[in-house]
Amino acid sequence: MKKLFFLITLVFLSTSCEKEVIEIPENNVVIVENNAELIGYNWILSDGRIYLENMDNGDKSYYDHFGNNQNISSLQPINGSDILFDSLIQDITTWNFGNSNFTLNGEYAYEMNGTTEIVSINGLEDGSSRSLIVLELTEEKLTVRVGEGYASSNGSNYNYFSTLTFIKQGESCTSCQPNALYGYTYGGLITQSTEENEIVGTKWVVTKYYDGFSNNYPNDTLHFVSNNQYTINGGTTTNYTLSNIIGNNMSEMTLYGFYTIGGDFSGFVPSNFIESGQINSALFSDIFNTNNDKLVWMSRIQ
Repeated sequence: MKKLFFLITLVFLSTSCEKEVIEIPENNVVIVENNAELIGYNWILSDGRIYLENMDNGDKSYYDHFGNNQNISSLQPINGSDILFDSLIQDITTWNFGNSNFTLNGEYAYEMNGTTEIVSINGLEDGSSRSLIVLELTEEKLTVRVGEGYASSNGSNYNYFSTLTFIKQGESCTSCQPNALYGYTYGGLITQSTEENEIVGTKWVVTKYYDGFSNNYPNDTLHFVSNNQYTINGGTTTNYTLSNIIGNNMSEMTLYGFYTIGGDFSGFVPSNFIESGQINSALFSDIFNTNNDKLVWMSRIQ
């Protein structure tokens, strides 16, 4: 299971349900072209950085979200995120701003309010909201500041936030990420554990399952949106785990809230199923022993 680890260990002080209050820093100038429009377009994530300031001694550093074959990151510095908005996949994560709503990845809609310079995304899965500041908006690209938070480590207090650069769908741009904010020292790439979780970002259709009495053909779509959460048909996120089994060529997949087949189920699948794009006749058992075992077939569609 891939996990994101920042270069220092942080312990969050703020709770996820608190609304963010973001002040525009002095060295951030909002640049908006007169004819550039934010609303009504798909903006695809191209690049990003995360900034960290030690509130006790004033030390400042920043890190790249992506690079060196790393295309998955998070607005939260530790262990990924519990909500879809915070999960970042380079060249895949897509934002669309409407007049009063915000759509994530073409599937998940949330309430939105604010101006063309400061926007609030409301009604996220855990009841929280996210605020963002538009730092740059042109006909080709969008850069925002987002993910403000506070944390502590070894008795020191920190403030962190990210800047994300998006390219308008259908446009192209080379080296579009703005220069790093001055006053911050480069710290490299956010490190990751060697344990990969390649399933993040993929979608699978449950083409068939056998419940011991009859074959069923639900055609439900599972979307693995982060290192520990997935959705069914674009609904509410729920948890999953995927673990390698030492000594054989199988992996254990546990899907909580897998209502397609009736509950919380766990099963063994071939370790190469992501590459092959197929799960055929895999036995899934109810982890609470309240339902019959199921044989499950899935096909990867993304």
